[in-house]
Amino acid sequence: MMKIKTMLLLALFSLTSIKAFSDESMLKVGVVNAKNVVSKSKFGLQEQETFDAMKKQMETVLKEKEKKLTELANKLSDEDYLDSISPETETELKREFRGLSQEFAQVQNQYYQTLQQANMKIMQKLGEIIAKASEKVAKDRKLDLVLNEEIAFYSNPALDISEAIIKEMDAVWEIESKENKEKLPAAPQGNKEAPKPAAPIQKPAVPPQKAAAKATK
Repeated sequence: MMKIKTMLLLALFSLTSIKAFSDESMLKVGVVNAKNVVSKSKFGLQEQETFDAMKKQMETVLKEKEKKLTELANKLSDEDYLDSISPETETELKREFRGLSQEFAQVQNQYYQTLQQANMKIMQKLGEIIAKASEKVAKDRKLDLVLNEEIAFYSNPALDISEAIIKEMDAVWEIESKENKEKLPAAPQGNKEAPKPAAPIQKPAVPPQKAAAKATK
């Protein structure tokens, strides 16, 4: 009877030890929705604004060239207009159209390449910032692993730490913005020296009437 009780106690102790070990060794995971972090964080909004400005500038250049190309194409397709100009002028228009078409294609190709490269640099930069913020949040919350939601087929919403990542990134953004403002050269200040008092008007030694009388003598 004593042996049975002893075995039961040992078994109970073993189960308790295993459970305690499992709780301590359980992997603590955080999940980040990178898209939301990029679209909501101040770093992400700043980079998006820069990208949109560059895109708008390039689109303006393309539209100007496209407009001129369309004007030339309309002239070359207008039979009445072609009949009103000399063959030499028509040949020159066709040459200009071919040259502008090639130039437009080159600019358009460069445009897409530049935007693609800029987007890759932005995403790389934001990825590094998110990684640093994730490390900080993981240490604060004692997490063992932080995953991007995109690589997971499923994750429990309770594991999402995106808002904490955004908060950490925004805090870093505020610090860097303040430091950048302090590095800017101070605006030139005007000369704040007190104006010198005007020299007192000195009375002439000889009254004007007497001086004029002496000059006429």
